[in-house]
Formats: sequence, C-alpha cells, structure tokens
Amino acid sequence: MVSDELDQQATAFEIPLPWQLAAWGRLAQQFKTEQLAHAYLVCGESGLGKTMFVSAFAHFMLCRTPHQQVACGECPNCLMGGKHSHPDIWQIGPEEGSKDIKIEQIRFLSEFAIRTSHSGGAKVVIITQAHRLNANAANALLKTLEEPPNNTYLFLVSDLAGRMLPTIRSRCQRLFFSAPSKSEASQWLQVKLGLEDIDKLLLASRNRPLLALELAATGALEHRQEFLAKLGELARGQSSIDKLVNLSGKIGEITALGYLAATSTILIKCMLTNQRPDETDQATDALCSIFDAKQLPVQALVADLFGFFEEVQTARGQLIAGTNPNPQLIMESLLWRWSMLQ
Repeated sequence: MVSDELDQQATAFEIPLPWQLAAWGRLAQQFKTEQLAHAYLVCGESGLGKTMFVSAFAHFMLCRTPHQQVACGECPNCLMGGKHSHPDIWQIGPEEGSKDIKIEQIRFLSEFAIRTSHSGGAKVVIITQAHRLNANAANALLKTLEEPPNNTYLFLVSDLAGRMLPTIRSRCQRLFFSAPSKSEASQWLQVKLGLEDIDKLLLASRNRPLLALELAATGALEHRQEFLAKLGELARGQSSIDKLVNLSGKIGEITALGYLAATSTILIKCMLTNQRPDETDQATDALCSIFDAKQLPVQALVADLFGFFEEVQTARGQLIAGTNPNPQLIMESLLWRWSMLQ
C-alpha cells in the first residue's frame, strides 16, 4: 500500500501539484489574512502528495519573500537548514522499526512547540501517518491541540483519518484531498512518463498520480494483472488458494487486499447495473464475465460481495494497525471466502 512515504520520496515535483492548487490557494489566503487554523487534518487517499504539500506549505509560511504564493527558495529562511529542513519545522512519523508514533516523540514535539522561533516567525509541526499515534501519544497530543502555543501550527497527515481519535479529529480543520479527474491525472502523467497509453496505470491507481508513478517504476502493474488473473482462475475452480496466498506474500498482503477491495467494488457495480463500469480493464472485465456466467440471483450475490468487501476492509485495518495478525492466515480465510461466492 502506498502511504505518506511515497509523497516524501517525490521531492523533485513542483508543488503545489495541479490537483492541489485550490487547497493551496485557500490556505495561502488564510495565512495572508492571519486566519489560518492552528491545526489541520490533511487527509484523503495515498498517492496524492499530501506530505509533499504540507512540507512545501510550511516552507512558504516561513519564507520572507514569497513569490506568487510559493517560497522563493533564496531568502535566509528558505536557505536555513537546507532546502528540505528548517529549525522551525518539526516533522515526525513512525520511527524506523516501529509501526507507531510514541509518546516520547510527542513530548519532544511539545517542547519544540513552546520554544522561541529561530527566525522570529511561525513554527510548524508536521505529523505524518497520524493514524499511527498510539493511545498514549494521542492523549499527549490532545494537550497541545487544546492549548496550542501562539504562532505554532500543526498539520496531521493521514491516509486513514477514520482510525484517529474523534477528539483529535474534532480539534483540527479538515483539509481533504481527492483524486484528480482522469484527464487531469493523464495529462500530468504523460508529461512525467512520456507515455501515450497510460489508461492501465490510471485504472490500477484509481487516478492517483503518484501511485501510478510507483506502479510504472516498480512493475507492480504486472503483479496486479497476475493476481486478478489467478483470482479469476480460483473463481472458476481452476487454481488453488495456496497459489494466491503465495502470490500475496510476494506482492505484499496489504497490496493484495487493496486489489480484492477494488475488485469486489467493481463487481458489485457490475451486478447492480448489469453493465461494465468505466473503471474496468481486461482483467476485471474477465472477472465480471465469470460472475455473469454463474447466473445466480443478483440480490444474493451482491449481498455476498458486500459481506466479502467488509471482511477485506476489516483485514486491511488489522494489518495496517500492526496488532501482530498473521497475514497468511488472513489471506487464506479471505480467499476461501472468495472461492465460496456461488
């Protein structure tokens, strides 16, 4: 699964990205008129550049001579600490080897928040993967959110905001990012990749441009096609669960669960509308044909698919939460459930 780390890797892009312009303009205007909230929850699906956006906006806030609502890159504040760091910007996320953001990190954050600014201006705190705050860290962060120091701004970035404490979400202004239109994503990707036919990438990434770039760079698109093909074979009784479990381990169980969730959603649309949705490609179209051929009562099949989708989402939540589940057993259970969709 792509997360905030992907956003951080793509530092060569010019920010704001095309699908971020409206959000950037609103924040920049609020900052100019001193109406910026003290805390923002920056949320939405992965692969949209949320962390890139927040980091660039933090540098804009500290820039002394911004040009057309972006940091100049040349003033003392822009040059202080290097291009991607600044002593008045504090960024945290899960530490290496840990799945959680821990209370010690929040304590350091709180100390940073009450310090005097190095540059005499704002201080900015960025928390990536904020849904990974453990219980103690989340409760400690609440104190800072309830009584934010003057001229200190917090940006909590998350792909899974629903997993955060409601008390934290309620103390933040929500800044939601959605995937751009197919045409906008296609135009941007064509410039970056130099490819004319990128429809498969857009389908696989659900119009999330940075995820599409990763799929193109890693060959993950071929893995998706292979997984869906074997999923079809399993539905026809022509393959074994073990083969798909092994393939899931190869590509990553969370990624495989993403394929299962997206596929079941498309199948539900196909069954309800009796036609192929726009987002189908050859692999998913073949799966739709398999279920059409079963000639089962639509209502019963849709109910089963909804139940399967909910089980997949629960499994994804268990793996992402890092509560030591067994990925292999989870995949075996779900794929057995898939094979039983009759």
